[in-house]
Formats: sequence, structure tokens, C-alpha cells
Amino acid sequence: MRVLQHILGVAALCASPVLAASPTVGQPAPELGSTNWVANAPEVESVAALKGEVIFVEKWGVKCPPCVALIPHVEKLQQTYGNRGLHIFAFEAQNHSADEILAKLDERGGKTYPVSAGGGNGYQGDGGIPVAWLIGVDGTVIWQGNPAAETSKLDRLIEEEVAKVRYPGMGKSEFHPDALKSVKAYMKQELGKARAEAQKVLASEKLADAHADAQFLVDKVAEVWSKRWARFEADREGKRYVEALENLAWLSKAFKGEDEGTQAKDLLKELKKDKQVKRELAAAAKLQKLLAKLEGQPAEVRAKMLEKFLDDKKVEGTQAAEDARAAIN
Repeated sequence: MRVLQHILGVAALCASPVLAASPTVGQPAPELGSTNWVANAPEVESVAALKGEVIFVEKWGVKCPPCVALIPHVEKLQQTYGNRGLHIFAFEAQNHSADEILAKLDERGGKTYPVSAGGGNGYQGDGGIPVAWLIGVDGTVIWQGNPAAETSKLDRLIEEEVAKVRYPGMGKSEFHPDALKSVKAYMKQELGKARAEAQKVLASEKLADAHADAQFLVDKVAEVWSKRWARFEADREGKRYVEALENLAWLSKAFKGEDEGTQAKDLLKELKKDKQVKRELAAAAKLQKLLAKLEGQPAEVRAKMLEKFLDDKKVEGTQAAEDARAAIN
């Protein structure tokens, strides 16, 4: 906290262009606007779809000292509240490249929350950064200002608002009692069961009052499948098999006993037997281990060890080799 207050005096030097009026406390929260996620792309980025949960929107910059100082704190918020209904969307506002943004996040420990290169034009402020907005469960802005100047107050508000979230991950704060079996299954990531329970409700005319919520759940399950499958295909196309297999494993478990789950499980087995996939996975694991070892080392030491990694014939032509080259550059 003392560090943040000490560097607050240079915040005026961190400027971002003003494109629109800033949403203020008490107003309905607008949508985010354009996005270009370079780290931890969120499954849901619609503000309206997240009503009933809590949203923290931040504008920051790579060359803004107070912004950079906040990265560990924002990461802590994600770790503490990410599974309890808090959604963080951070927008880099100084037009830096994806590589520059990722390097700064890596340096300061920003590992798990979504970060976009530019965008977020639904949220502006007065031109200075860092600036942030906290959106409550009712969908309105409940706080807006400089998070470096009001860290304690912001933390308290987040704790209080997250405590109001009844159904994390659902995007709604109220459900008909007859739809709650489906809701509970969804929150446990048992998506096949959630859909089946919702379809039972839809099949009963006696439960007509719950049909809207049941259909909401059916549609939500379909959306999760679609997005997860698209992410898997993108990872497979990019030869990022660690992430690709993780998505397949997640889908096979979430849709256990359903056609989708069987499809994911069978493909997971097939890919695990593929020689090229095994080679990619081994190279990725080796690079991850090396990067962990090199954390905090001088640039010349990192470059030397990464060059040595690239000399290994076993990693030649893999995505890990491309990642190693990018890390050197």
C-alpha cells in the first residue's frame, strides 16, 4: 500500500486518449466495446450476460508506474474472487504490442486475469490511468476512480459485493425454484446433467413458469460447448497441445455420459497416442521447466539458455521452439 501511495504522484504522467464519456456511479454499466485479448481470454465478456455477478474494468499502461505496481494486486483479486463471481477485464491503454504487454505481466506476476491490447472503448475516464470501474450485481457502476489511490476502499467494496453473488458463473441472480437442480449441476461444471435437468423442466407443462430459466440453461450449456470446442480447435491448429488436451479433458468430464463428452474423450485418447503430439507436449514441458528456472535471471542468461534449448534436435520444428525464439527476441 505504501508503495502505491508513494508512486501515486506520477499518475498524471500516465495518459490515455479520451474517446467517450466515462460511466459514473449509479449508471447502468455499458458493454466493454472492442477487445483484443492477449492474455486469458474470458469465456464471457458481455456485461449484460454477467448481471448478477461483479465486474472490475481497468485501464492501465505498460509505461505507467502506478499501473504496473497494481498488477500483483489485480492478480490477487483474481485468485481470491475469480471463482466467487468476480470478473476482471484489463485494457492496456498506451498502444503497446502484445509481446510488450505479456512481458510486463510476466515480470510482475499478472498470470490469470484477462488483458486486452487496447479496446474497452465503452469505458474511458478523464484521460489519466490507472482508472477503473466496479460494477455491482445489479448491473450498475458502484465505484469509479483511481485504483492506486483507493485500494483499501475498492477491496472492501469487492468483498461486500461478491458476498451478494448467489450463483457464480450463471450470469443471473435469480432462478425459478424448479430450475435450481440444473443451476446447481451447472455450477459444479456437470454440464450434461445441467442440460438434462433443464430439459426435464421444459418437457413438463406443469412447470411452465420455470421454462424461461430452463431454456436459459440449455442455451448456456450449448454456448459453453461451442466456445470450449472452438478454443480446442484453435489450440490444436496452433500446435498448443497442452492447452488443447486440457480443454478436451474438461469437456469429456463436463459432458460425461453425453455424446459431446464421448466425442471429446475419444479424441483425447487419439491425440495422446499421436507421435507428433507427444513430441510437442515433451518440448512444451521442457520449455516450461526452463522458463521457470530462468525467472528473474538477467536477459543475457535467459538468451543463452534459450539458445541452448533451440539447439536440441528433439524440439526442432515444435511450437515450443517458436515460443523460445519469441522469448529471446
